[in-house]
Parts: sequence; C-alpha cells; structure tokens
Amino acid sequence: MTSKAIRQFTSGLLNPKGNLGDFRHASRTFVDDGFRLMPKHKFLFHVSFQINTNALKSINFKFQHQNEINILVKSADLPKYSIASETLNQYNRKKVVQTKVDYQPVTIKFHDDNLGITRQLWENYFGYYYADPTTSKVYSTYTRNAMLNSSFVRAPYGLDNNSSLPFFDAITIYQMARKYWNSYTLVNPIITAWNHDNLDYTSNNPVEQTMTLAYEAVYHNNGRVQPNNPTGFAVDHYDTIPSPITLAGGGTRTIFGAGGVLAGVESVFGNVSSGKAFESPENFLNTTIQAINTYQNSQNLSSTGIKEELQNQSIRGLTNFNRQNVSGIANTRFPVSDFNQNNSTQALPRNIVR
Repeated sequence: MTSKAIRQFTSGLLNPKGNLGDFRHASRTFVDDGFRLMPKHKFLFHVSFQINTNALKSINFKFQHQNEINILVKSADLPKYSIASETLNQYNRKKVVQTKVDYQPVTIKFHDDNLGITRQLWENYFGYYYADPTTSKVYSTYTRNAMLNSSFVRAPYGLDNNSSLPFFDAITIYQMARKYWNSYTLVNPIITAWNHDNLDYTSNNPVEQTMTLAYEAVYHNNGRVQPNNPTGFAVDHYDTIPSPITLAGGGTRTIFGAGGVLAGVESVFGNVSSGKAFESPENFLNTTIQAINTYQNSQNLSSTGIKEELQNQSIRGLTNFNRQNVSGIANTRFPVSDFNQNNSTQALPRNIVR
C-alpha cells in the first residue's frame, strides 16, 4: 500500500493533468489578458439612425424620438459582402480575378412600441418618398373613373413627390466589448422592404416591425464606449445609479471582493496619490463617496466575520491548488494500475474540502 501511494504521489507531481486534460488551455486563450480573445456576445450592440431633418414630415420626431429609435432596435444584421470573380486563362494558366463587390441586404427588427415610434419612422419615410399616403386622403383620387378624364387626376402618385435628398444620411451598427466599440456604417441606405407583424388572438408574443435595407458602401470605425459614443448610447432612459455591490453604490461589508474594504482603501488612496481625485469635481465627489462607504463598511466588520473570510480564502486557495496540480478533473481520482498485484485501484471521489 505504501509503494502504491508513493507511485500515485509521484505521478501527480510528474503528470499533474492525470489521464485527462482540464480547462486550462481554454482559460489561457479566452480569459488571460482581460478576456482579449474571448468571443463577443450578440446582445452587446447599438444602432444609430442619422435622419435628414429636411426629409421629416414632423421635425419634432427627430428631436423627441431620435435616440429612442436607437434603443427600440431588437436585432440587426451586420453587413454581408459577396465578391464576384472570374477565372481567366493566362497562357493556359488559371488566373482568378475580382470583377465586382455586392453588398447583401441588411435586416433590422424593432419593437412595436405602444407609443408607435417605430411605426412613425416608417410613416415619415414612406410619406417622404411616396405621394400615395397623402394622395389617398384626397377625394376621388382612387375612384375607378379617375383615369377617364385628366381633370379627375389632381394629385401626384408614387415616387412623384419631389424627394431628392436621402432620408437616411447613414445608419451605423456598433458592436461593443471590453469598453470599446467597432462600427459598421451603411452609406446611403434605403428601405427595400418594411413588414408590419401579424396579429393573433392566441399569441402573447410582442409585436415587431421589420425593415430590410440596401446600401451603397460600408466603412468601419472604432472607439471607446462613453455616453453618446456610440451616438445616442447611454443618453436617454439609461440607468446611471451605481450598483450597490460597487464602492460608489455602497460597497459590501467584507474584507475581500470588488466592493470590499481592501478594494475601497486601494481605490481611494490610489485616486488621491495619483491626483485623479482632484482632476474634476466629479472625480473628487466619487472618491469622497468611496471613502465614506469604505469607512462605514469597515466599522461593521466583526471578528467572527473576518475569521470566516480568512478561512474561506485559505480553503479556496488550497482547493484551487489541488485543482491545478493533482488531476485532470477536480475532486476525482481515476483508476491506476498496480503492477505488483496486477489490478487497478477503485475510482472514488477525493476527500477534499470544497
């Protein structure tokens, strides 16, 4: 038994992964360096519509609802490119050349809100390019005999609406991650399809508005996420109150953690020593709030709570050490061949405190 234990101990030191590899390769790839190589999430995006004021039927629509249109977007396609090519013969050698690039349509879905802001977007667009919405309200313009005599036709139809300027100057889709954004700006976009949702008494699903866009080009940009950068982001209907688990929002009555006393002391002294606390009244107020919250939380610490935190940190450290150096799967021991008795050990969970 002693020799078998020594062999298992030696195997654990020389072969720390055991028979199976663990998650460390993925962790080194996706977690290290501030999640630099981690895949982006689909829900971290923002869409900005740059509407030509001269094209609006109602000027108030732009000033009252410009940013609200942005946040009512439910989903959006990123641009797609199709590059045409042709294979030529160059002295009997194949040569592939590019001939043109096509920009595939982009679909954007909106929530059909109770106030009807997204519907008003379509009404302004449709009424700007097409005369039909206005003409249809004029008496006799759509009667059956309107074409019998030119005197019956007193209003324009279709595209005969004197609309020369584009309705959208541009539409920009921002993709965000790690406090930075990358943007795709659609140049001269026009709506090629607009679909109102269907209605159903048997369904309680929210109603959508869907539009499909064609565009002439795409250009890219990037920057750091700040209020109104991306355009319209974190401006209207945005919660700016700090979370209660952060230092600015109250912090936690613990030693460790992002909102704990140690983090508060480090943040306050760091801001003061670097001079950041005195760069602006806002920074000074924020540092003062953090200092007050840190002091109040430190007064509420008890010896029992401190002892339990230190014990938990010690146990967590031992557990992490065991997970990294003992086996490919934490808290599990796999069979190991016993060359002396020609049998295997039984697979049992390790007796380790979690």
